[in-house]
Amino acid sequence: MKRLYVVSVVLIIILQGCEEQGPGIREEQGPDSSIDNLFSVTARPALAALQNRWTAALEVSGDETFGTNNHHILKDGSPFFVKGVVYVPGYPGYVPWDIENARSLPHKLRNSIDRDILQIKSIGANTIRFWGAPAYCYESLRNAGGLFFIQTIWVDTEVADLHDPAFKESTKAYTRSVIDRIYSVYGDTKPPIIAYLIGNEISESSISSTNAAHPDIDHYAGTFIDTGPNINAAEAFVAEMADYVKEYEKDTYGYVSLVSYSNDIRTADLIDTPFLDFRSHNAYSYAVPYYRPSTLPGSGSGTQFQGWIEELKSRFSDKPLLITETGLSVSPNALRVGPPDYGYGGNTETDQAQGLLQNLDDIDSSLTPTAGVIIHEFLDAWWKFGLADSFSQDPDDIEEWFGLVRIVY
Repeated sequence: MKRLYVVSVVLIIILQGCEEQGPGIREEQGPDSSIDNLFSVTARPALAALQNRWTAALEVSGDETFGTNNHHILKDGSPFFVKGVVYVPGYPGYVPWDIENARSLPHKLRNSIDRDILQIKSIGANTIRFWGAPAYCYESLRNAGGLFFIQTIWVDTEVADLHDPAFKESTKAYTRSVIDRIYSVYGDTKPPIIAYLIGNEISESSISSTNAAHPDIDHYAGTFIDTGPNINAAEAFVAEMADYVKEYEKDTYGYVSLVSYSNDIRTADLIDTPFLDFRSHNAYSYAVPYYRPSTLPGSGSGTQFQGWIEELKSRFSDKPLLITETGLSVSPNALRVGPPDYGYGGNTETDQAQGLLQNLDDIDSSLTPTAGVIIHEFLDAWWKFGLADSFSQDPDDIEEWFGLVRIVY
C-alpha cells in the first residue's frame, strides 16, 4: 500500500466570534454580514489531508438526473463518485432537533453555516450529507453552488414495532416535512439532491422485535418498489417508507429521487436492501475487528476494513454500494490503538488524518468499485446530550470528537 504523507499545517478557518447569543432560536434584528459574527472553529490536519486528496470543480445546474448501474451512481448517465462530508450545524446553544424547523436563524448561526459549507466545498467535496437540516442549510448550499446533497430522513431506531400504524404515519408525516422544507427553498427548481436515505442504523432489537411480531410479512409491492419474495418485516418497512418518499415527491413536486437506507455492521446480517436504488453502509475501520473478527483481509491493502467493504459489495454485486459514513474520533480519554484499524476514540489528530486517507485508499482500491464515501463528520458534535451539554465538549464522550474541525468556545 502506498505510504501516506499528511500535511501537518493546521488551518485556521475563522478566529474570534462575537458574544454568545445564549440558548434558543431568535431572529436578530437588521442585517449583519460582519465576518467576525461567527462561531470560531479551527481545522484539524484531516481537513488539509482531504483537501490534498480530493479535487472537484462542479457546475451544478439543478437539472442533473441521477440513476445507477451495477457499481455506480450515475449523473446524467455517467459514473459519479460521491466525495461527501456529513454536516450538522450543532453549535453551542443550538441543537439539531430545535433548529431543524426554525423559520429563521440568528445571524451568527447563518454566517457560520455559510462559512462551513464553503469550507466543505473548498476541500474538494462534491456532496454534503444532511440530517434534519434547517431550511437555511439548503439556501446556503444553493448560494455556494458546486455541491450536491444526500438527505437523511430520520427514523426512530429503537421502536418495538416498525409496522405499528401510528408509527408509520408519524414517519410519513416527518418525511413530508423534510421534503417540503427542501422544496420550500428551491421552489419550481429541481434541488441538487442525489438521494434520500430513509433511516439510519435501525437497532438490532427493533429489527428483531418487528420480525417476531410479523412473521407473515415477506414481500412489499408498491408504486415504485417491489421487493420480490423472502424479505423480512423490517425490510418491508424500509421498502414501504422508501416507496412513500418517491410517491410523495413525485405527486407533490413532479420529481423522483433515488432512495437508499444506511445500514450498519452490527445489523448487516439482519437487514439488507437490494430492492432500493443502491445499498448504503456506515463503515468504520475500528468496528470491523470488533464486530466481524473473521473478516478476510482486503485484496489490495490487506486491511480488514477493505475486506469488509469487499464482502459487502459481493453480497449483491449488481447493486452500487455507497459508504455513507466513515471517520475517526480524536476523543482524548480513550485508549489509542493506532494503525491499521485505529480505535473508537483515542486517536491523535495525525492518526485521524492518516487513518481517513487509509480508509479512502482501501475504498478506492477495493476489488470491485464502490459508489463513493462520505466522511463523518465536518464539525465536532458537542450537542449529543442536548442543549445544556452543547456548551462544552466532554473528553469522555467519543461521539463528540469526530469533526474535521473543532469548535473554539
